[in-house]
Amino acid sequence: MATAMATMAWEAREGLTRDNLQALLEGQIAALRIPGFATPEECRRFCDAIRGGGVSGTAAQTSRMNLVGANFSNHASNEKGAYFQLVDKSYADVSALYEAAGFNPLQRMIELLKAVWPAGAGVAEEPGFGRYFAGGVKTRVSGGHLHYDFAPHTAPDYAIGGILDQLGWNLYLEMPKGTGETMTFRRPIPREAGKMGSGPARALNLDRGWVDGAESFTFRPQIGEVVIINTRYPHDVLVGEVAPGEWRAQTSSFIGRLPDNRLVLWS
Repeated sequence: MATAMATMAWEAREGLTRDNLQALLEGQIAALRIPGFATPEECRRFCDAIRGGGVSGTAAQTSRMNLVGANFSNHASNEKGAYFQLVDKSYADVSALYEAAGFNPLQRMIELLKAVWPAGAGVAEEPGFGRYFAGGVKTRVSGGHLHYDFAPHTAPDYAIGGILDQLGWNLYLEMPKGTGETMTFRRPIPREAGKMGSGPARALNLDRGWVDGAESFTFRPQIGEVVIINTRYPHDVLVGEVAPGEWRAQTSSFIGRLPDNRLVLWS
């Protein structure tokens, strides 16, 4: 039996259930897929709002993607209060998109988690500062870097640095034709290790030697689908040639499991 378990294929499961979520937290499966989380019309309205300037501007920008909302990793290397000063503005920006789209994907995700996870789920909070921002929006036309996300390694001085496990969920709002896959590798970064990779607040640009020979799982998401992965497992976004006007658009956050088993979300 031990040999059979060791060679079991690392694949995705469909449907958000307590057992599937636990399996993902433990790294037993590669991904958890929730098809039909949002309708095509909801996704179209959301993207129309982004293109139409439905917010006052991006809260952060990088060379590889545009972001709506103050994603923590872009600000964690600054003084702690500087990040939390951006939270209310970020919620106002994404709320404008939610209103135009006619639905709130963050709240929809939280309600689904609460329905299957007895310990509960909600937005993460920092003592003395308040809630984190969750529900960032990303648009991109190029690929990413091999990286992992694990707050105990990258944000040890924050409340989210006390989580035991970390997942990431993405609702895919629009996809370029024929490209836009995500690849995740079955070789997790050890919890007890120090931060690997580069960047002041993210574990970017991992040495690809770390995943040499590791089993991998690649998925190309469907519009309106949520896919959840365990972000302690190195992963990469693969975006090849895109036609003019195409992009990969998504809204997402992390999900951390605290020692008391509660789930907390932040972007």
